[in-house]
Amino acid sequence: MKKHLVIVFLISTFSISCTSESSQEIPILDLKNLIVDTLYLEKDTLTRDLGENFSYYKTDSGEVLVTFLSHQLRVYSYPEGKQLKKQRYEKEGPDGIGSFVSQSFIDKTSLYVFSQQKELIKCDFEGRVLNRWDFPGVSESRQYANYSTAGNNKVRKSGNELIFIDIPYVFMEGFLTYDKWGMIFNTDKHTFSHFNFLYPAAISEYVNDDQLGLFSHIYIADQEEHLIGFAISDSIAVVKNGEQIWKWAGTSESLEFKKGTTVPNGEYIVFQPDHSSSKYNGLDFDSYANKILRWVRVKGPRPENKKQERNRLLIFDRELNREAELEFERKELGMYGFNTPKGYAVSLYSETTDDVTAFAVIDFSKINSLE
Repeated sequence: MKKHLVIVFLISTFSISCTSESSQEIPILDLKNLIVDTLYLEKDTLTRDLGENFSYYKTDSGEVLVTFLSHQLRVYSYPEGKQLKKQRYEKEGPDGIGSFVSQSFIDKTSLYVFSQQKELIKCDFEGRVLNRWDFPGVSESRQYANYSTAGNNKVRKSGNELIFIDIPYVFMEGFLTYDKWGMIFNTDKHTFSHFNFLYPAAISEYVNDDQLGLFSHIYIADQEEHLIGFAISDSIAVVKNGEQIWKWAGTSESLEFKKGTTVPNGEYIVFQPDHSSSKYNGLDFDSYANKILRWVRVKGPRPENKKQERNRLLIFDRELNREAELEFERKELGMYGFNTPKGYAVSLYSETTDDVTAFAVIDFSKINSLE
């Protein structure tokens, strides 16, 4: 991938006004009507939540779901949901991975963890560290690095490349011209490189807002495209072959982005976002149904009116053509999930108990049958 970025500006780069695409009618559906199955995964009494960062694999001994949670590798049979393995990793010592792990990725042979925002560590499945690599330094204009899952920014893997994001805790002055947000680690050559993209210019209105300065990234491997959705942008940035273009990928709803405030607190600054604001949340890709998913909070809750919160899940094909908008209640279904052969799995709170975590399995390929 090229390190240098050529920005291609389009007239409709960042526009919340009406366009021919935004005015197209698409179905508004209830997400619950696409649930085709329920997946149950075992948990013990010490585990409150299993999260949603699972990966599915076929192995010689059967199908499994794997995750890394609280310094433990967990393996479950699929679709039965029986826990097959729980391997703990040390925080200190020769095989220590640190007390703070911000991200992880599991393939069929190895576990990669992001330790203390300083190291990328490769481990085996028996708790041993195989290799360590220091993350490259960042420029003064970036100030610090944050390799986090905020905004559903999962580590992606394509061939021999781990693809991940450096996402700011909060957008600050000077970041508008910075473009080294994307990171790539070559697992064969053990080298780091960047893929580059810029924030939309409208972000300058939301400096020091720790919610509206977020973005979310996915990678469509067979199209070699990075897609980046920004919290305050109807459009999505598409990065390919060193070029960045924008495609409209918004909701038919009217959104209102409300900037938060900052309050001095001794030597620190406290960021106070406006939780009633609209915002675009994370992206994901359903690799089985070939759908791009984008969550949007149409209206956030207010202290005096929690029930006003409204959320939708936007569904696009691989070319970012809108197919549907799905309404859902956050108190019933989780916002992000993971791919399984039967569909996209999100947390199902009504079926979760002390013994199992339940996931609603959603088949997005059935959208056309509900119109």
